[in-house]
Amino acid sequence: MTTRSQKPKSSPESPLKTNKRVESSWILLIKDGLFENSNFNIITLPHPAHGKPAKYALDHIHNKMYELVLFSEPYRSWFIDETVKSDGNLLLLTPVNPLFLVLPRLREQCSSRAVPLEDLLSEKGYSKLLDYVTNIDLIGDLKGPADMKAYKYNEEKTLAWLEGRVKKLATVLREKNIHVTSGATSATFVASNIGNDNIDEEIYLKYAHGMVSEYLQDDLVELLEKKFHFKPDLIESIGKKRKSEATDISDPNKKVKQESNGVNGDSIDISINQSYTEVKKERPLSAKEKARQKAASGTKTISSFFTKK
Repeated sequence: MTTRSQKPKSSPESPLKTNKRVESSWILLIKDGLFENSNFNIITLPHPAHGKPAKYALDHIHNKMYELVLFSEPYRSWFIDETVKSDGNLLLLTPVNPLFLVLPRLREQCSSRAVPLEDLLSEKGYSKLLDYVTNIDLIGDLKGPADMKAYKYNEEKTLAWLEGRVKKLATVLREKNIHVTSGATSATFVASNIGNDNIDEEIYLKYAHGMVSEYLQDDLVELLEKKFHFKPDLIESIGKKRKSEATDISDPNKKVKQESNGVNGDSIDISINQSYTEVKKERPLSAKEKARQKAASGTKTISSFFTKK
């Protein structure tokens, strides 16, 4: 017998089984050949454009270097077997030329004097790039004995090398049918009735210049831009737009919302919402409905009796 002060003891329930979240891991999209490479490792180095820490991958077998690019969206998680990883980011590997990482150090330390390459890359992390930097002659001049590998920064050579990279990238963009006009949509995913031959070469060069500039310091970006003599007001559009683009712009029912989050840089999330209004034809009234409508004409509604007079 229980009193008011005593509550009956509930039967103990079996504890729910909960799985811990997996946080000390990454989701990385990588080729099988690199994943099976035992000499494949990841290092952290300052980004050549802004100096903030960035991660790079080294492939010792193929002597290639990759940058780890983060793809991030809000409200994303990964389900891994029976666990949940709350960090829904995705890492991708993109090839990168090691010269872009060496260039800031070469400009800073070798503008007025020659420094041996081994001393230039002696700091932690940079020392692992010695086997990957094989063409530093493209951005510097060799001074002294060849076995010392002492280099001095050459701005003219650097701009010529960067100019060549921009032109080569512009050619690839055209061959791959990448749209560099307004919208910048790849023809791989969106069919287009517009030919690359109708696009001005300067637009491809401007787009390629912007991609290369992501790995350069601001003053070097301005110097490189002067090499191409771009038009001050370069309009990245063509008179005859694709049908899909023109429809999206002219449709008043479509609303574009842009939101930027500040995680690892600004990213824009664009969502398009379209509403449809169905127009129904009026159904003809029956004889009974017409009679009821005629009888109700001239009568007052109930709410009219409660209005203030």
